[in-house]
Amino acid sequence: MNEPGPSRDHDAVLRRFGDLDERGGPDWDDVDLLLQVARAHSAAGNGAKAERFFLRCAELQPRRAALHLAQIGWFYQRSKRWARAIGWYERALSTFPDYHLVLFRKGDSLERLHRPREAAASLEAAAAAWDAAAEAQRQRSIGIQAQVLFHLARNLREVGDTVAARAAIARCRELETRPDAVVKPEHLLASEAATYLQDGEAEAARALLEEARRLDPSSAVVLERLAEAEAALGRDDEAEALLHQAVSRPNGAVALLGLSRFLVRRGRLAQAAATLRQALDLHPRGEVQIRIEMAALERALGRDRSALETLQRLASGRVPPQSRLAVAVHRAIADIAWDHGDGDGAKAAFEAALVHDPEDRILLGRIAEIDRETPPASREIVDAPLAPELVDLLSERHTRLRGRIASYFVDRGFGFIAPADGGRSIFFHVSHVPTDGAGRVCEGLAVTYVVATNARTGKTQAEEIRLGDEDVGEALGGADDADLDASGPRRAPEA
Repeated sequence: MNEPGPSRDHDAVLRRFGDLDERGGPDWDDVDLLLQVARAHSAAGNGAKAERFFLRCAELQPRRAALHLAQIGWFYQRSKRWARAIGWYERALSTFPDYHLVLFRKGDSLERLHRPREAAASLEAAAAAWDAAAEAQRQRSIGIQAQVLFHLARNLREVGDTVAARAAIARCRELETRPDAVVKPEHLLASEAATYLQDGEAEAARALLEEARRLDPSSAVVLERLAEAEAALGRDDEAEALLHQAVSRPNGAVALLGLSRFLVRRGRLAQAAATLRQALDLHPRGEVQIRIEMAALERALGRDRSALETLQRLASGRVPPQSRLAVAVHRAIADIAWDHGDGDGAKAAFEAALVHDPEDRILLGRIAEIDRETPPASREIVDAPLAPELVDLLSERHTRLRGRIASYFVDRGFGFIAPADGGRSIFFHVSHVPTDGAGRVCEGLAVTYVVATNARTGKTQAEEIRLGDEDVGEALGGADDADLDASGPRRAPEA
């Protein structure tokens, strides 16, 4: 979904009409022209201008407002700004609740934010809207409906409804009998196999995955799931060989997580650490998932304190809210607390997980169990010594940089840091400042930080922020001193 670059035609439109919203005049009422300009701004990546022109179209054509609002959502979805896309899709749906394509795109954006329960609800609504449409309309959008059902199956599986997931796959397969099928048969087989793996039916999964591998021998996803089936059937050598094949395929870096889990279960912890380090280098957008696996590895090494510190950093703002990742982090924190005799801490962590998914029956059950059970004897959370060969592999290995707060919008909790080397400013959120220092954040304050990737947006940001590096002022020299408002935080401009 990468944003296409502007064409020469778009450039010409922008040169002539790009500031039409500022000039006004009769052309500001010409919907056809406004649509051309809006699309040109969208192609050029000018989000604010695209919004302005599409909104004007919606104002002039209220009966087609959903179409224009959806175009704004699509701009942000292509830009991988999933949360913002969802907001615009919801505005479109408020005027046209059965908009099939928008329900699908909203569900896809929710899936990208690891919110499968909400994604499934949107996709189920899309499927129902297609079923209720006229035959001619269904024929025109049959390819979209196939994708709706495929994504629906994946999200239903994520929330544990494997029976409904298989029903969605069966419906998708019925639609995809055409030569120009959108969803490939091997992908349907792999998705169906995943439901059987989740149900503990490894032999059934293996048969489907062997068929999928015959159709596409190079698929990393198929190879990784086939490895999972082989491991469940006790064929570890075959499983490991398949995982290494998956890693070597294009886009196979994601399979490093499966390989690391396999190695941890087999007690090969040094190899697992090396695999996770490789995953961090090759798959930076998956950092949150990788850090969760690193915490599990730390626990296997008897290093519960380090595991807890990793998980707490993730919980402080790294994981997308209302996501399964957030649930996983808080559940892992709860497990550590319970194992060390802290029943109240375990219950609090499970309740924190429940905030992100109030309908999770497993979480509700665990909270009820904690109220009935007596926790183990209390013991201190400590780390076992780390073998020398693991020290470098498990260290954060972040370069700590120096800078100064260039702007801080206190009412929204974010701002920008000017690096000491004079490079581009970098975004930060106050959740990455130590709790006892959050009240001290203001413009001009010297800091040190590390650069990381936001799991939700895929953009770089400053994290692990420490306040008060006295050497930073000298390092910055006189750069932009006059532009810093010493009066402290200011309010962010309205979006």
